[in-house]
Amino acid sequence: MATSLYVLPFSVLRSPESLEKSPRLPGALLAELLPIVGEIGSVLDPDKLLPTIARQLRRVVDYKLLDIFLPDKDGGLVPAFVDGYPPETAAKLRIRPGEGIVGAAAKAREPVFVPDVSKDRRYLPLVPGVVAEMAIPLLNRDHLVGVLNIEGPDASAFTPEARTALQVLARHLAVAIENATFYRETRWYAGLLATLYEIGKETASILDLDELLQRVAEVVKRVIDYEMFGILLIDEATNELVVRQSVAYAVAPERPRIKVGQGLTGAAVLTRQPIMVGDVRQDPRYLNLIPQTRSELVVPLIHKEKVLGVFDLESPVLNRFTEEHVKVLTLLASQVAVAIENARLYESLREKEVRLEKDLDVARRIQEGLFPEKSPGGPGWEASAHFVPAQVLGGDLYDFYDLGDRVLGLAVGDVAGKGVSAALYGAFASGNVRARAFERHAPAELLRHVNNTLRRRGMDGLFCTLTFALFDFAARRVTLANSGLPYPVHYRAATSRCEPIELPGLPLGAFDGSTYDEKTLELAAGDVLVFYTDGVTEAWNGTEQYGGERLARQVEANAGLSAAKIGERILSDVGQFEGTGSPADDVTLVVVRLR
Repeated sequence: MATSLYVLPFSVLRSPESLEKSPRLPGALLAELLPIVGEIGSVLDPDKLLPTIARQLRRVVDYKLLDIFLPDKDGGLVPAFVDGYPPETAAKLRIRPGEGIVGAAAKAREPVFVPDVSKDRRYLPLVPGVVAEMAIPLLNRDHLVGVLNIEGPDASAFTPEARTALQVLARHLAVAIENATFYRETRWYAGLLATLYEIGKETASILDLDELLQRVAEVVKRVIDYEMFGILLIDEATNELVVRQSVAYAVAPERPRIKVGQGLTGAAVLTRQPIMVGDVRQDPRYLNLIPQTRSELVVPLIHKEKVLGVFDLESPVLNRFTEEHVKVLTLLASQVAVAIENARLYESLREKEVRLEKDLDVARRIQEGLFPEKSPGGPGWEASAHFVPAQVLGGDLYDFYDLGDRVLGLAVGDVAGKGVSAALYGAFASGNVRARAFERHAPAELLRHVNNTLRRRGMDGLFCTLTFALFDFAARRVTLANSGLPYPVHYRAATSRCEPIELPGLPLGAFDGSTYDEKTLELAAGDVLVFYTDGVTEAWNGTEQYGGERLARQVEANAGLSAAKIGERILSDVGQFEGTGSPADDVTLVVVRLR
């Protein structure tokens, strides 16, 4: 809110009649506090709150000048609302903690009342005719929200009762300002999420890197009206940042290559944090590649703890970028990083397929990089994932999604076929599931969206069976939807028995307009859920399949062990049943156990 400036005409004062009235009794003054607090607390719109505060405060003390200071990002105090002096003066005003009477109140976090400002060297004169000044810090849970400053021509107007009333009101003003700020940010964030949702849909299915980066430049323009923009990606061979996409960016004929750690862009890669500089001439890290630049914002592109590159926005205007710009680009960068990684994977696999025998090992390592590095766990639960490909590349997939508030998303899938085409299709499907998971769709709705995306791509002959589960560990509940994967197994500790979670569904990418059912189950301590692909139950020993009954017996026999041990015991039993040699099909097994 420190960026908004509200100004009332500085000629507004009480009427002469009101000045001639006798001062109100202290009891009457204090009796007015409750309706004043009620009206201020009911205003959530930041554009209306500060004028409402000023109007209500005039009922307590007849001021000549009132300003409400809020902290800026550098810790200084700037007027967010003024009444009694011109807006041109307010726009130039910035007070450091400890400076003037306002700064003294902010620094000490105590009210400061000066009955005669002519005798106080801290006084900063703005308008003539001021005799007394009172500055009150606005505190909420020891956090400095701002400073309320009131100046008047008559010290007698600041009676002890009025000063007490102002201090009581100040506590409520701090809460009201923070509530209004939160309301504005929530409203802004809701609009941002809607925009990012549309952007995510546009970028998630673009698998050509150059096309993707061009589209990203266009969508960033929709959320930030930039003057100069570039996407720099890391060349891992040289550890340099290389400009891959730019808009009104480099003036030199040669696009620069910047070492990681050099300049603001290299520093953002090194620190893995956004860097915002209001005046690049004051920052020694700045590389003067574009003479017109005055301010710069750099946001790293990070995927699975790996920095892929940066967004770089530059402007010829000082202090062009704000904290809201940082929030927007940080959220967008996480989506784009996934899309870039998927596009790079697609590009790599498309090239490698021609030389499949030579480069299969490279492709295998790329696929492993798409799987979670480790299985998650938390208070009262643990998970374990196991994957054994039938060939160098597998067509199975699994992923975990930490959605916050003890909510975990889990996807286990199986692409029709094996080898490069199945792995590539699986990566594409996995990227779409991940993009949808963080939009917080219900499982059935998520599968419907992913199916529509896969159908639009028109990959005939390829489809994917997949189960998506949404665990709410705080509520001890799981909601699932299935698109043709073998039914998951639920071991109930209360009965010591396993039962399949029967939930049919059509494969993803097979039919237009498919819809899916979902089921919600209550969970208890000791319960175990096992998700698996058909490589487990269809394992063949030359005479018969392994089957669901053997799987259920293994889960029941080992339910008291950790999730990792349960998975290992099942895989060991499947291997012994199948005999020597590689499995005929990919085997994926994910175990979730509640403690």
